[in-house]
Amino acid sequence: MPPINIEAARRIQERLARQVTYAPLPPVETVAGLDVAYSGSLAFGTAVVVKRTTLEVVETACSVSRIVVPYVPTFLAFRELTPMLRAYIKLKSKPDVILVDGHGVAHPRRFGIASHIGVVLKKPTIGVAKSRLYGEEVGDKLVDPATGEVLALIIKCGGKKYVSVGSYATLDEAAGLVAQLCKSGDVYPLRLAHELANKLKKAHLPDDKDRDSCP
Repeated sequence: MPPINIEAARRIQERLARQVTYAPLPPVETVAGLDVAYSGSLAFGTAVVVKRTTLEVVETACSVSRIVVPYVPTFLAFRELTPMLRAYIKLKSKPDVILVDGHGVAHPRRFGIASHIGVVLKKPTIGVAKSRLYGEEVGDKLVDPATGEVLALIIKCGGKKYVSVGSYATLDEAAGLVAQLCKSGDVYPLRLAHELANKLKKAHLPDDKDRDSCP
């Protein structure tokens, strides 16, 4: 696996971060959760669409791909973007909002994986992370120590969840939607995507002909 070109990746993030858009969410009827699991040299990407009000599953999609980029802190998107998007583009029912297991603008360069996906797809995205990457916790807020800017809101859902704008959303609306989707100690669409990714990983066989089918 070749090493990531850190400087080139940094420049991409800094350039694309200027395209992040803060805007009110559209009417939200469906929400997708995106996640990735790993085994050996393979990445298992999943997308699960649910109805916002009933949490009924509308559609699922899966992808299996080779890992081509190593994990480097603050450059997660370059590793996970491909398996997530390969699953997402297979969806026939495109969601109104996408939740991503990772950060949005709560990132040193304001461009975590949720922002990257939002800018690429031009869709409302929200980052939902289980750990802090950048910033200082002040009450229920994650604040940039250099500027005082509020990067994320912290909600309790089976532990702390750091909710930040990916793109085409506002922070208050993002946190409100994630809180609404908290069920049994986890953010429901993301929990389903996580469970499906692990199920796909366990079910996958090296000689599978249809590598991208969901189990």
